[in-house]
Amino acid sequence: MVDQGDDRKSNVDPQEWLARAPKVSDALKKGMFVSITTWSGREIAGLVCDWEQNGLLLDVHEPDVDSDGYVFLPWSSIEQVKIREVTQRRIKFLER
Repeated sequence: MVDQGDDRKSNVDPQEWLARAPKVSDALKKGMFVSITTWSGREIAGLVCDWEQNGLLLDVHEPDVDSDGYVFLPWSSIEQVKIREVTQRRIKFLER
């Protein structure tokens, strides 16, 4: 795992950074574009349709390949999920 966010974290208080960090539910929400690498080395890209405890459902449309439609990937077959960028959750800090 490579930490590519060092520049962003260095200017922010660690607690504030953690409060603004995305959640899995934010990263895998419906409509997010993801790129999946399976344990067998296959690369699959598409839009998240749904996810649950069993796996991830993607809408995969590749014009040159006969793979239009939906793909269900069990979590056990997924090695890595790449997400371009996650919209940060809005957080309101309450002053004491």
